[in-house]
Amino acid sequence: MKTVTTRIPEDDEEALAELEEEMSADRSEVLRRLIRQGLSDWRTERALDQLREHSITLRKAAELADVSYVEMLTLASEEGIDVGYTTNDLERDLDRI
Repeated sequence: MKTVTTRIPEDDEEALAELEEEMSADRSEVLRRLIRQGLSDWRTERALDQLREHSITLRKAAELADVSYVEMLTLASEEGIDVGYTTNDLERDLDRI
């Protein structure tokens, strides 16, 4: 693991202290979890944006977001992104298998 040092506002530090207590975890673990979740959210949003712009395929978006094809199809549907393949199409195809 790499060590990263940063400064944060005092009110964020107070929120971190609350999270430490709530999660029964030390500061480092809380920060690792928050960073991991933030990066995951960022990857998903970036993939959805590119999918919305039709600059990548659904499969590539799923790969970038590190989710399954079905999960990306569901996320795209929830965001109102037309990918030319609906969850109903998927369910129909799965029923055929």
